[in-house]
Amino acid sequence: MDSQVSIIIPVYQRQADCEAAIASALTQSGVTFEVIVVDDGSPDPFVLPAALAADARIRLIRLERNAGAAAARNRGIREAKSPWIALLDSDDVWLPGKLASQLTFAGQAAGDTPLIGVMTGFAQVEMATGANRDRVPIESVDPADFASACWFGPGSTALIAKEAFDRVGLFDEELERLEDLDWFLRLALAGGGIRVLPQIATRVQVGGRPSPDRLDRAIARLRAKWLMPHAPQRLGHSLRRNLAAYLAIEKASTRYFSGRYLSFGLALAESWLLKPRLSLHLRDWWRRPT
Repeated sequence: MDSQVSIIIPVYQRQADCEAAIASALTQSGVTFEVIVVDDGSPDPFVLPAALAADARIRLIRLERNAGAAAARNRGIREAKSPWIALLDSDDVWLPGKLASQLTFAGQAAGDTPLIGVMTGFAQVEMATGANRDRVPIESVDPADFASACWFGPGSTALIAKEAFDRVGLFDEELERLEDLDWFLRLALAGGGIRVLPQIATRVQVGGRPSPDRLDRAIARLRAKWLMPHAPQRLGHSLRRNLAAYLAIEKASTRYFSGRYLSFGLALAESWLLKPRLSLHLRDWWRRPT
């Protein structure tokens, strides 16, 4: 039987975590699937344990060099044989029943267009403290929302028609961070958006903070794509201000956690000047889980 969903798991130096991610994918019932694990050039190559290597549903692909999460995802998407793509990061896990419930919901929510990403609620677990917070993002088809934050949840909750990638393009491999922001903004500008299955179906680990240098390179790339006068995909005035305000928040966050408090204050002030508001975020992105 042909698979309904291709599960894409990029991995870099996370042997044990990735084994747990794969195991959570294999527990999904009520849906046919393949699992494509893409080793992003790990110095110690990822190895499928014997029990997993014997499972014909799993394919392991190794990139010759470390190219980043976007490139690893893209390789998996190119190799996918199913009409639906499900993303799963190597340090996250799915809860039982996630994929079948999401696929049923997707059939109802997507309608006649493939340009709908179907997300789920997720449990956000802080690695340092073990604190757990349930999150269910709002739904939207408004490009202004997608220019304003990565509020729609981590990639591990996403189920997307492969045709959407054919229409919108793959992830930007030049982005070391915020590749989801860029892709979903392109989706919304193409007339798409997200629907949300309002149940907690994914457990997401939140731990280390990105380095300021990596984030700065991503911000420079996004500014060149969307904000500069001769940008190839330049946004309208209001969306430009939303995106610039959000990028300033991201910059402020990395400065705060790296102890650069003056830069933190300046970036935060820049964000508020671009988009005056009474809260840190540009709007309330969350609803209650059911």
